[in-house]
Amino acid sequence: MFKDARLKTGLTIEEAAAKTYVSPRALINYEQENTTPGPDVALQMSKVYKDPWLTQRYCKDCCAIGRAYSYEILDNVNLDPASVMLKLVGEMKEAQDVLNNMLALAVNKNEREDFKECEWEEFVRYLHEFLDVEHNVEILKISLNKWCDMAELIAEHNQKCKLRGYVGGEVSER
Repeated sequence: MFKDARLKTGLTIEEAAAKTYVSPRALINYEQENTTPGPDVALQMSKVYKDPWLTQRYCKDCCAIGRAYSYEILDNVNLDPASVMLKLVGEMKEAQDVLNNMLALAVNKNEREDFKECEWEEFVRYLHEFLDVEHNVEILKISLNKWCDMAELIAEHNQKCKLRGYVGGEVSER
């Protein structure tokens, strides 16, 4: 994955190593999958190679948490931001359509055991609609890296959450 990303940019091993702040030998080892770079190096490669999907592939392939919680990279669909947004509109409509049913099932339930088996199966079917939304939002964030620095925007969003008291155990009524 790393070699393909580098080659698409036309950088030599030496050029890429200098821009990613690693030795040429280390870069060769990453490309040959002899060693796995740390997340900071993978992030730098993603920026240098102008490949926002590289971080997603890294997390999915190289991190136990990413293997458990990362969505598939949809490489067989149009990933331009506008196309992803159109798909997201449809997924959000489907999720909105099941929200009231999902809420009705969840009323007076505090844990999984409170559901009858048929209720749980229905709840999970509805939950999949929200996973579709989340998957599309994740794809949108990555595809928007073509236009803006999503890391910067997420940092701004996190700061806003802190200022509103949503972080640190404090609950705000805003």
